[in-house]
Amino acid sequence: MTAKTFTMALAGLALAACDTGGSGNTAAAPAGPDPVEAQIAKLSPVQQRTAFFRAINDADYDCQNIVNVVARGRVNGKQTWAVECNAGAQYVIALQRGGVFQVSGVPKNLQR
Repeated sequence: MTAKTFTMALAGLALAACDTGGSGNTAAAPAGPDPVEAQIAKLSPVQQRTAFFRAINDADYDCQNIVNVVARGRVNGKQTWAVECNAGAQYVIALQRGGVFQVSGVPKNLQR
């Protein structure tokens, strides 16, 4: 199984995670829950599938259409989803801190 990582390209999620306050405080981010995770949870199912579709394709995997998404809870402290594409390819997507998805899977053409 291979893993590829990419930075999520949804501007709305990226902007939601930014602090635009003018305080000039450069303190480290708190170690609490990732605010991007909450933003993803608020997305509609269609918007979530769009984010996962982009993650899969941006990681150079083939997916023409997502047919199933199942939330798998936390694995190693990261929210994960199992995603199946129309050609039968299956992927696991894990949300890294800061809105980065890690995509792992075996595309249909490599399954035996």
